[in-house]
Amino acid sequence: MILVMALALLFSYQLGSAKALTIIDFFDVLGEASTLILAVLGLILMVSTRPQGRVTEHFYSGGLILIFSLSLDLLDEFVHYPDDLRLISWLESLPQPLGLMLIAIGALEWRKEHLQVTRQLATREKVLRDHQWLDPLTTLYTARYFHYLLQREIADVAKSTQPLCIAHLNLTCFSRFNHSYGSVAGDQLLHHVSELISLLLRPCDCVCREHSDRFLVLLPNTDYAQARQLLKGLANAITNELDTPAYLGCQVTLHEVKEANAEQAIDMLHEATENTSADTQQGDTRAARTLA
Repeated sequence: MILVMALALLFSYQLGSAKALTIIDFFDVLGEASTLILAVLGLILMVSTRPQGRVTEHFYSGGLILIFSLSLDLLDEFVHYPDDLRLISWLESLPQPLGLMLIAIGALEWRKEHLQVTRQLATREKVLRDHQWLDPLTTLYTARYFHYLLQREIADVAKSTQPLCIAHLNLTCFSRFNHSYGSVAGDQLLHHVSELISLLLRPCDCVCREHSDRFLVLLPNTDYAQARQLLKGLANAITNELDTPAYLGCQVTLHEVKEANAEQAIDMLHEATENTSADTQQGDTRAARTLA
C-alpha cells in the first residue's frame, strides 16, 4: 500500500512541477485527502480481519488500484502538469472503475462465502443465537441450549404430526486416547469431530456438546428409520475420515421423541445410552442399540 502511494508520488513529481501554495485549493485537498484516508483505513481493516483467500485477494487488489488512483487525484492539487500530458489524467480516471469492479467481484464472492458459513452455522445455532451457551472448545452450543431447543421442538410437534428424533454420540475409549496423546491432541480431536458432525448434518439439524466426548443431536421432521440411516453414515465418517487409532470408535444412541417435555426425552435418551453396551453385547436389536 505504501509502495503504491509512493509510486503515485513519483509519477506526479517526475511528470509535473509543484504548484505555488497561493493557488492550492485546500477545500479540495481536504475532501480528496479524506476520501483517500477512508479508502486506506477500509483496506487495512479488511485485510487485517479476514483470512487469506479469493475474497480477500479481490478486495486487496481492487483497493490498491483505487488507492493509486485516489493518490494521483490528491496530488493533482499540489502538482501542475503540462497541458499536452494526458497520461496522469488517464491514470486518475481509468483505474477507478477497474478497482471498483474488483471490489464488487469480491463482494459477490463474500456473499457466497457468507451463505456457506451460514449454512454450516445452522447445525450449530438453529434459529437462536446466544453465546452465553457456547462451548469454547468446539464452538458448539451446550446441553443447556439443547434442552431449550428440544422443548421448543416438542411444542411444535404437538401442533403437527411431524416426527422428532434425538441422538447421543459418544467417542469410545476417548480417555485412552487422551492418556496416550495428551490433552492438547484430545482437544484437537474433539474440535475436528464437531466440525465433521456440523458438516455432515442437514441444515435443519442441530448438534450440541453435552460434555467431554459426548454430543447431542436434534433431528426435526425425521422418523426413526431416516434418523438411523443418517447417523449410521455419520458414525462411520467419524471413525473412517479422522486419523485416529483403531480402538477409538463412535457409539450412537437414537431415540424417537414421544415425551411431553424435553427433560423426560433426554432422560430416556440417557437411559438408552446406558443400556447400549449391554444390549450390543447380548446381540439385542432393540431401537436403543448402537448404530455404528
